[in-house]
Amino acid sequence: MATLPELPPASGFDSGKLYVWVKGLESKVNNLLREVDVLKNDFIKRANQLNKDFKTLSDDQVDIRHEQEKMNQKMALIINELKQTAGVEEVMTLKKYVEFWNPLNFVTQRDLEKAIESKLEEMKKKRAN
Repeated sequence: MATLPELPPASGFDSGKLYVWVKGLESKVNNLLREVDVLKNDFIKRANQLNKDFKTLSDDQVDIRHEQEKMNQKMALIINELKQTAGVEEVMTLKKYVEFWNPLNFVTQRDLEKAIESKLEEMKKKRAN
């Protein structure tokens, strides 16, 4: 049997070079897929963390709104009670009347009874004399 001599590639096509080139591409694609997986996992973790943070912020905002509503109610109550208190003019009028009456000179009922009894005794003594 006669063997055929090896023919040089006519178009410069070499299967060995093609194999090396495909293996290189395959390696690069695998590296890119790993990087994409890492990025995807990182993105998922960050998205989950952002969702948790957003929920926390939302809950905090609701709590702050409730606290603000409570504060507004307390302030309204304080304002209403302050409106019911006496003003400066009313206090000054009362002060004027208290000073005018001078309650330190008022007599208690017991003092009045003692004074009347002593006067009656004096009158009895005068009549008896």
